[in-house]
Amino acid sequence: PLGGGGEEWVEKLKLSTTEWRKRLTPSEYQILRCHGTEAPGTHTHIRFFPSDGYFACAGCLLPLYSAGAKFRDPGWPAWDKCFFSEAAGCHVATKSGMGGTEILCGRCDGHLGHVFFGERHTKTNERH
Repeated sequence: PLGGGGEEWVEKLKLSTTEWRKRLTPSEYQILRCHGTEAPGTHTHIRFFPSDGYFACAGCLLPLYSAGAKFRDPGWPAWDKCFFSEAAGCHVATKSGMGGTEILCGRCDGHLGHVFFGERHTKTNERH
């Protein structure tokens, strides 16, 4: 559940390796739990542009990005900002390290990819 009482928090989802393997497809497990990357242009969301709604984490269903934040990118699905709620704040966490800024689900710490700044593709100057 999302936080209440004005505090910004998301209850963390912590599962064992066995539980994650049961919950996710092999491909989802490789990406979310092992920090894998799919081949460019292969994800079904590349060509999927709904008029409303949101994109949720495959691991825990936390809303991550609104449909309106999605934009066209030739390699991978891309958004210019993360989903934000008053109760939970930003639903996407970041972790700096080698190779740029990694983005993680705010609830289950699933690997979502990387965020890039300064490319000038969008008004926010971000590509998630």
